[in-house]
Amino acid sequence: MTGQVLVVGSLQVVVHAEVDRVPAVGDAVTATGTRRTVGGRGLDQALAARRAGARVALVASVGDDDAGRWCEDHLASLGVEPRLHVVPGESTATRVVMTAGHERDASLLLHGAAARFDGRAALAAAADGDVVLVQLDVPPPAAADVLREADRRQLRAVVNASPFAVLDPDAAAIADPFVVGERDAALLADVGLMPASLCVTFGRAGAVWDGTRVDSDDLGTPAMPDGGTEAFCGTLAAGLAAGLDRRAALRDAVAASALTDW
Repeated sequence: MTGQVLVVGSLQVVVHAEVDRVPAVGDAVTATGTRRTVGGRGLDQALAARRAGARVALVASVGDDDAGRWCEDHLASLGVEPRLHVVPGESTATRVVMTAGHERDASLLLHGAAARFDGRAALAAAADGDVVLVQLDVPPPAAADVLREADRRQLRAVVNASPFAVLDPDAAAIADPFVVGERDAALLADVGLMPASLCVTFGRAGAVWDGTRVDSDDLGTPAMPDGGTEAFCGTLAAGLAAGLDRRAALRDAVAASALTDW
């Protein structure tokens, strides 16, 4: 039996509001329509791993409120096992996205319970053979705790470090692999962070993992589409949990990251 992918990352309620104009500082506007969804980069990665055929659980913090319970039910309906830590006295993270016609969006993120993520308890229900996927919108000290716990339990841990945030070097060394985009890779030496296992993505062009390179068939448009990094990391973790070798897992991840309908 293959292992499960345990995604440790962000989960939030997203409120989409249609407005006549995006407000400037100090303005107040009235929404002409609203809808509510569940979002977050942790969720995006969990769904990518699920689409790749993995059994997936999402580990995240929510508040002790109706929004947190709604998120839990919604995850289950998507085929993702919710492993949610309820933080008393905090609200579930919420992002408000305002869109005015074809104008750019404006958004406001209220972190709430997400800022109090407990990395030491994140892997309490992990089992042998599971693959842990951590992203760095989890507070870096909590992400380091997750990695140390994965190491103690002898679980493979993948870190999605794009966009980049500084992580304790000893914790980063546990990652297998530590995934960054091409631009973020240039920052590693500047901050003294040299992961033992490094995977660099080159947009849609491909990726290289410790000397193993996989090129894409989509070289004409190298920019990574929205959600491409999450698709890459979720699919990579799913392949590793299924027992694929490095090249095969990397090939599937590169193909997933090039999708434009993410």
